[in-house]
Amino acid sequence: MPFRTPLLCLLLTSCLLTSVALGDEEKRFVALLEDGRVVEDNVLRNWYSGNAMPQLAGQSLIDGGNPMRWIIDRSLGPAEMPNAYIELLSGDRLPGHTDSYVAEGIEYQADQPEHFTLTPSFSYRKSSDSRYRTDLRVRRDFIRKIVWQQIPALVDRYVPSTVYLTNGREINFRAIRFSEGAIHLLSGRERMSFGFHEIAELHLPDESPWETQLRELAILFPGGKTDPADRMRLVQWETSEGLVATTSVQRIDADSRGDNNNSDRWIHGIQPAWALDPIWVECRSTWMRRSWPIDEIPLFRLPYQETREGAMFSRNGFPARVNRGVLAGTAKSGDHISGWNFGVMAPSRMSFELPPLAKGFRGSVGIDQAAKDRGCVRGKVFVSWESQPKFQSEPIIGSQKTVELGNINWNDVPTDGKLILEADMAEEGRPDDADPFDIRDMTNWIEPRLLLDREKLLAEIRERTPQAILAWKDWTVTSDPEKLQFQTSRRRVEYSYEAPSWRTTVAAKDQPLKLSTKRDIAPETRWLEIVTAKFDGNDQPVIDVTIDGILVLSKGLQNVNIHDYVNTPSPLLVDLLPFAGHEVTIEISQSAGSADIPVDWRGIHFLAQPSFLRPILDRPTEVEVDALATLNGDPGDVKWRNDLRLVSRPAIEVADGEDWIQIASFDPPLEIRERPMPGQFRQIRFNFSKRGEGHVLIRFLHNNDAESPAIYSVGTNKAPKGIFELDPKKVQEEWHEVTPDLFSSLGEVEITGIAIQSVGEGSSVWDHFLALASTHPYQFNCLTAIPPYHNNWDDWQKRSEDLLQRLPQAIVQVQLSPELKRPAVMVNQGEGIFAMLGDDNWKAGSTVELTRLDGQSFTAKRLGIDAESRLGFIQIENIQQDGKWAQYNLSGAERFDPRFAFMLLQPNAAGDGLDWDVSQPMTYTSTTEILTNPETFDCEVGAIAIDLNHQVAGFVIGKAPNRQPVLTIAHPLPKNWEKLKRGEN
Repeated sequence: MPFRTPLLCLLLTSCLLTSVALGDEEKRFVALLEDGRVVEDNVLRNWYSGNAMPQLAGQSLIDGGNPMRWIIDRSLGPAEMPNAYIELLSGDRLPGHTDSYVAEGIEYQADQPEHFTLTPSFSYRKSSDSRYRTDLRVRRDFIRKIVWQQIPALVDRYVPSTVYLTNGREINFRAIRFSEGAIHLLSGRERMSFGFHEIAELHLPDESPWETQLRELAILFPGGKTDPADRMRLVQWETSEGLVATTSVQRIDADSRGDNNNSDRWIHGIQPAWALDPIWVECRSTWMRRSWPIDEIPLFRLPYQETREGAMFSRNGFPARVNRGVLAGTAKSGDHISGWNFGVMAPSRMSFELPPLAKGFRGSVGIDQAAKDRGCVRGKVFVSWESQPKFQSEPIIGSQKTVELGNINWNDVPTDGKLILEADMAEEGRPDDADPFDIRDMTNWIEPRLLLDREKLLAEIRERTPQAILAWKDWTVTSDPEKLQFQTSRRRVEYSYEAPSWRTTVAAKDQPLKLSTKRDIAPETRWLEIVTAKFDGNDQPVIDVTIDGILVLSKGLQNVNIHDYVNTPSPLLVDLLPFAGHEVTIEISQSAGSADIPVDWRGIHFLAQPSFLRPILDRPTEVEVDALATLNGDPGDVKWRNDLRLVSRPAIEVADGEDWIQIASFDPPLEIRERPMPGQFRQIRFNFSKRGEGHVLIRFLHNNDAESPAIYSVGTNKAPKGIFELDPKKVQEEWHEVTPDLFSSLGEVEITGIAIQSVGEGSSVWDHFLALASTHPYQFNCLTAIPPYHNNWDDWQKRSEDLLQRLPQAIVQVQLSPELKRPAVMVNQGEGIFAMLGDDNWKAGSTVELTRLDGQSFTAKRLGIDAESRLGFIQIENIQQDGKWAQYNLSGAERFDPRFAFMLLQPNAAGDGLDWDVSQPMTYTSTTEILTNPETFDCEVGAIAIDLNHQVAGFVIGKAPNRQPVLTIAHPLPKNWEKLKRGEN
């Protein structure tokens, strides 16, 4: 239009003159408080540490009864729109270049949502240390659009499901998916792909703004609570470099780079809900901070649609601007700058979809400073389900005054309810001294905000809080969420891959936290790995894991070493082999404890291999051992050893000779590193026993193996040059455990396989190879396994020979019903008392029939049953001491020890002898173990376990899905022995 250029020149000149006037303000900082009072000062005070809150002119700005609505640094101004940035659904903006897309998965043992990595265009790190990551991670589910090359006409505009290419092409799409550096679209019936370098702007599909708000609040205010309660506020940073980022008061940290009294030296760490990493913002670059209570929504955080029907001189431009005047720059109407606003040119009609909990609206309206004393508008506020406006102003002339919208309230919001803000150019009744038509009708909707129903909002946040813990994605919280105490906690670590950040944590204060899931355990899924973290307190709370009612893990949590790296403490591991191939119900609980010890649930993973340990040659089968070969591919002289005297069985025996026997190959290779991440390693542990004179060699194969072999020797100081001598002492007969630090010897290397050689005139037996990520050897013990060096003294071959001489005299069969027999073992010969596994039908005082293995029968009565261990007692009164009885005491141990094996026994099918075998623990708690399945017989419920001290350790109370026996400890003596003898439970 011919009038547009002169109109624009006039408006820009007016805006420039006003901006110059703004620079004459006396005080550097100005803040608007919630009660409408304005405070100013040249000095911002007290915000230089994490435990302090800001003050201006003696007024607390964040906590207390009258916090700020906003504060501005007048020495700065708003930024120009960045050329590249990510815009969030909440209206936040992160300037920088988007580099890549990362799918949902596990990173450094923690569950991560799908996200994009962005290299910021501003300084954002607390430290310049190059060890730390150089990008920021932004959650995909909070992103509205990604801009690689700004298109000016699209500033403050959002066109859902549209991509704008650098060649000018515009494409609407029906579906989108991402790869690392590209998008893949379905547009109509056509499939197409574009690299990030080909895209100017990508506007993602429309999301529910209300659900996004609730998801954000559930992350920022877990459980809908804060301590203290008056800090339940959001704070938004806007910098002169283009950053706009919103967080909660709890997710703000502060530090000072020198003079604590100089705010230009301060730096603030913030973490919005959309960020997986903290952002450190220099105070001297922060132009604006906005703040509002949790039960309000500034209207600029919601999407809108604008129509400008009836525009005349301004109809070819001037779309609504967010938090700017319509001509850009700071919006000002009346006496002060607007903390937030919409800048529109009348006529303008903006509509906003209302969230269901909205119950009112507040704000004001005025003409922008750029119009000076000209321009004339009328402000109107509508709700879509009513025909008459909720508010209508008189004509407003010039920018000298603003008009409050008053208390605009309504009842329930219809499903499609909208709020409508209309700036009318007041053509009818326009005063004579106002510019005609829509010239200079630049209008500001000043600090418009929705009011929410607070109680209903908090209930919605509480309902969504568990979803904020990504590790719980496939789990159901079966405990009462009202009894859990969620909070946002600082993860105080200094790792190369993770700076201190805020996480949603949980304390089970009044009752345990319980999680449950039903899952098919695939045959290749061997491990359940639980990654948790806490930073303070004793080894509590306790994490329990139950699978199909079997307690498989119970362990107190250890504290994180904040200056170490991944695997401190190590994740919790459960061996899933007893459940492989079956659908099971898994329950995880966190015990009740202090609210001061919240737990960070980082991941619950089902894995083929643990992330920090690599079992090698783990429980090899005879077929696997027969397939072992030399490095030349010839059959190896290797035997499978599964004899009883090896409590850590099975093992392999290698004949002495010159052949290297390859026992493992790795694809991908094992990466050996100084500070290993998950999937990388540093140490290895192996166990061996040498028969006859000689020594052993272990070789770590790698790509440069021929020129630079990596070989360790154990048991000689005469190894050839270039071989690392670990222990020169003779190693005959005894078992030895060796734990070399591979990095110290080899440096960074990729190991493709392991080979062993036995040197001398006999053979060597090998067992339990483990690779470990950590530098802490104790973490080798995270696996439930008997240490092979126990073979030096824990000889079950000899022990079984001793036991079997007398055991048949202590065992009887108890006829509990016509269909059910269970074994019992004599524990008190003088009084004729036997112990056995009880059942739910146990009735003290009733009589049962006993049969000794020699065929003689007896009548006995039932005594009491211990509810905890299910251990029941029966008694033959006036027992004959005929020399055909033997007694075995109940173990005095109060808990199991995973380092020891047990003899499992039960009467054979004929009832005249014993079936028995020695079994090892596969899963461990202090009171329950799953044992390896006896190889010589089918173990039944009620079978008896004998420990290495020839005492009764427990009874088999059930079977895992793959038939492994479940053992419960027998420890009711002596604490309630007299009570049980009297038939009391």
